[in-house]
Amino acid sequence: MKEKGIILPIFSLPSKYGIGDFGNEAYEFIDILSNNNIKYWEILPINACRKLPYAPISYYTLNEDYISPDKLQEKGLIKNPQQREISSKAIYDDYKEKYFIEAFNNFSIDEKYIEFIKSEEINQYAEYMSSIKGLNKNYYLFLQYILFEQWNSIKEYANSKNVEIIGDMPIYPAFDSVETTFNLKYFQTEAGNFKFEAGTPPDFYSKTGQKWNTPVYNVQKIKEDGFSYLIKRYNYYLKLFDKIRIDHFRGYDSFYKIPIGELGTQGYYEDGVSYDFFNELFKNQDITPEKFIVEDLGDIRKETIELRDFYGFTGQKMLQTSIDLEKMIDNYNIIDNIMVLPGNHDSSTVCSWYNNLDYKDKEKLKTFLQNNNCLDSNINYGLIQYCFKSKSKIIMVTVQDILELDDDSRINIPGVTNSKNWTWKLKDFSDFRKNIIKYRELS
Repeated sequence: MKEKGIILPIFSLPSKYGIGDFGNEAYEFIDILSNNNIKYWEILPINACRKLPYAPISYYTLNEDYISPDKLQEKGLIKNPQQREISSKAIYDDYKEKYFIEAFNNFSIDEKYIEFIKSEEINQYAEYMSSIKGLNKNYYLFLQYILFEQWNSIKEYANSKNVEIIGDMPIYPAFDSVETTFNLKYFQTEAGNFKFEAGTPPDFYSKTGQKWNTPVYNVQKIKEDGFSYLIKRYNYYLKLFDKIRIDHFRGYDSFYKIPIGELGTQGYYEDGVSYDFFNELFKNQDITPEKFIVEDLGDIRKETIELRDFYGFTGQKMLQTSIDLEKMIDNYNIIDNIMVLPGNHDSSTVCSWYNNLDYKDKEKLKTFLQNNNCLDSNINYGLIQYCFKSKSKIIMVTVQDILELDDDSRINIPGVTNSKNWTWKLKDFSDFRKNIIKYRELS
């Protein structure tokens, strides 16, 4: 039996407060997954960030937008939070701030809190935020304490319902971040200034290459310190999640660096931490390759595949790019240790991808699915049916593709800055409850 999962970012959960959070809707979503025998919930990054989940401010803190006012009220820290108009877009603003301040003023320090704030990384974050926003450092320590309390409760509940959480580890932090402020030596700089920006050469998503507005690592310095900077991060993430999706796995083999101010086409590759890092990481016998899913989509060379397969990491394939409509084959359907997705958070939804194909390719796709005994008249569910027939061991589907939505619900266009990225959210679960049954039955 293949393992099934659903992708839904926290900010995309229904919410009364403008953006999905760690409130009751998260528990409701877990119940829906559990009742339909869906094993995994992939949530995308939940680090503190400036709206860009894959450019965290800190790897050791959580996004304050995800604090649930309802849970604060349940703990008696606030009274009567006011509901906002229900929206289909996540709203990133300071609406919840008044409730956070109220909760902070009503909070009584206890032993659990005293133990929590001993964390060096949490204190670094609080100092950083205090210096930027001017509020008391203790306020930010408190917010992180509440976040971890609310998150740990969600994870415990999910596991009690036989649902596992797949967390996402971004490869690079933001330029201006706790990471670069307190660990600058691990990034490529010259006279204290960043020399390069991370990104990709021209690819499926961008003809001019992607620029990510993040720094790149000083691999030599990371090696000299026995990879402690990265190993600590991995140990931490494994406490937060059941499995980790390693973002941009190509970057561990070789990473693309673009001189500051240049186009994405002007970058070049440099060797990453590679085998030396993973050999050191796996000296801890409690850390095994089975805990990781590597994002190996896009511009991948054979050395990256060799690195993945040497450790037995589960890879990924996305049907929108793996099905060759000219040859009428699935280029990756010879691998079983892989997660298959019709589409992901960076791609078009299946509906929009299909609608943008020309007539001949649409007919070829239908023929391909028919040849594989995937006879559903709906393209979304035809592809999902194909996922169940493929050799892949895990099937992961976005909520948007379950709901047969178009690109108005797309999560992100890589390498592009716009007002729509990272904003799509559900208004409620009513349609999802109906459609998820078909996903379950296809298995």
